[in-house]
Amino acid sequence: MNLFHIQATLQETDWTASFLENNFIGIGWPATGDLEHEPTEEWKDQLVQRYKIGKTELSDALDTIHTFVYVMQDGDYVLIKDDEWAYVGDMGDYFYDDSHGTGEEYICHRRGVTWLGRIPLTELNDKVLELLIHYSIIAKFEHPISQAQLEPWVSITSVTNEGENHSSVRVDEGTIQEALNVLKKSLHSEQEDLRIRAAAAILQYAKS
Repeated sequence: MNLFHIQATLQETDWTASFLENNFIGIGWPATGDLEHEPTEEWKDQLVQRYKIGKTELSDALDTIHTFVYVMQDGDYVLIKDDEWAYVGDMGDYFYDDSHGTGEEYICHRRGVTWLGRIPLTELNDKVLELLIHYSIIAKFEHPISQAQLEPWVSITSVTNEGENHSSVRVDEGTIQEALNVLKKSLHSEQEDLRIRAAAAILQYAKS
C-alpha cells in the first residue's frame, strides 16, 4: 500500500468540495480521451495536438498521467487538503468519464475514493507535511506508510446491504484491550506528541 497527495486545484479551480462530496479525485487534460490502454506515444500526440504544450510541460504532464493511471493502485491511500484539514481516502481503479463533456471545466480522468477521515494540518508530522507542499500535481510518500501516522484519525468501515457499518478489520477483544492499555500508558509519556496521539486514538475508539 502506498500513500499519495494530489493537488485539488486544477486550472485555478478548487475541486476539494467536489472531490469530497462526489467521492473521486482527478487530473486535468480532459480532451485526451481514455488513455488507460493507449501507448505513451499516443499520449504525447494527444497532449501536443489538443493543448499545444512545450517539452518541459509535456514531460511533467506525461509523468502525472502515468502516475495517475498506472502507479496509483486500487487500495492505495490518497490525501487532499484545504486550508485547515487533510482528507484521507482509499482509492479505487482509474476510469475515464466524459459524460458531461471534455472542456477544461470538467474532470474526466478519475479514480473513485472512499473517504476515511480528516486530520487537522497542525496534527500532521513533518514527513506528511513535506508531501503536502510538494510542487507536483501528484506526489508519492517516499517512506513506509506507517510513518505517516494516520491511524488515529482514519476510520475504516464497510457498509452492508442493510446499511449498517461494520469494521472491515476483525480484531479479537483481547488484542483490543491490550492496545487500549498501551495507549493508556502512553497518556503519561514524557513526549507531548505521543500523549496527544494516544488521547486522539482513545477518543476515536470511543466514538466508533
